[in-house]
Amino acid sequence: MLLFFLLLILGAFLLERASLKDELPYISYTCRPDRRQTEPGQPFTITTALTNRRRLPVAFLRLEEQLPSLLTIKGEGLDLRRKPDFLLLCSTVFLMPKEILTRKIAASLPKRGRYIFRGALIYAGDFLGLQERGRQFRQTEEIVVYPAAAKNQALPQVLGSFLGAQSVRRFILEDPVLTLGFREYTGHEPQRSISWPQSLAKDRLMVRQYDYTQDLSVTVLLNTDCGIKNYQDPLLIEEAFSLARSVCENLEAKKIRYSFLTNATTAGAMGQWSFLPAGLGRQHFYTIMEGLGRATYDHKESCSSLLKRAEKRGEQGQAHILITPRQSPRLAAMVKRLEALIGGKVCLLSASGTAIPETAEEEEAPA
Repeated sequence: MLLFFLLLILGAFLLERASLKDELPYISYTCRPDRRQTEPGQPFTITTALTNRRRLPVAFLRLEEQLPSLLTIKGEGLDLRRKPDFLLLCSTVFLMPKEILTRKIAASLPKRGRYIFRGALIYAGDFLGLQERGRQFRQTEEIVVYPAAAKNQALPQVLGSFLGAQSVRRFILEDPVLTLGFREYTGHEPQRSISWPQSLAKDRLMVRQYDYTQDLSVTVLLNTDCGIKNYQDPLLIEEAFSLARSVCENLEAKKIRYSFLTNATTAGAMGQWSFLPAGLGRQHFYTIMEGLGRATYDHKESCSSLLKRAEKRGEQGQAHILITPRQSPRLAAMVKRLEALIGGKVCLLSASGTAIPETAEEEEAPA
């Protein structure tokens, strides 16, 4: 019996001595969502992998995983602790030699935005639980949540009326590139339409007969400048993002090509998002949705600068849909200028029909 106790004490001593070696350099940790973009409230799966690369077991590991603060986790028996900037998921594990421990968690995020999985703080203890060492495992995995569609029930009718008028208008405007043939000059056509070679051949004045504009194309303008010095309203800007989504969905449903122009800033690396040329389809739509999900409440230029960019890019007679947090007399004047310069109509969609109090100082934001 004494020999048994001696062997037991010797074994505990050897295990304690082995466990005193720093095991954390042999530990690896990853935490990844199963998708990069998602909808508000849509479930997704978070996969955590903890790997022991040693040939010896790890008797004790304590994990403090830093997850997005707004994350909603579905599951029982989880030790969750809410912090000001993140959600802490705490757990303890034992790892066998060369073991990879994988855990899957069902989760969701309630609102638009860019969310970061920042890694974990992992503590390793000795065999007898007398000592503990910690190490930060950092990472920058992210998931982007798209804005929800706008709840404005009148929006489909407003867009339907506007786009219907533009569809009729495109059969009035002729495309000077698409020539169908020639007809006799009546005196009402502009002189630039006269074809002199055909006039010489026919011995009378002949004009080119153009086809009508074949494709209806719309420019969607998203403004995040509230137009007031040192004032940005997050609620109105969020509603503007939702309006932008609904407008793009409506154009996709009607198979109308659209370009996208904005002064919004985005968080994270996304490249050039301030302008997307005219397009249609899944890739075009979700590129805009990702930008809306990453967008902040700041703006890179004023509303007037955005409309000046629209003036330079706009084609003659092209329709525009302007989405803005709020309306103002100054904005109405800028919209009329845009309509006059491009010869097309602008559909103005405001996130709020209620103006900022008259006492607020309205001032052009710096470009």
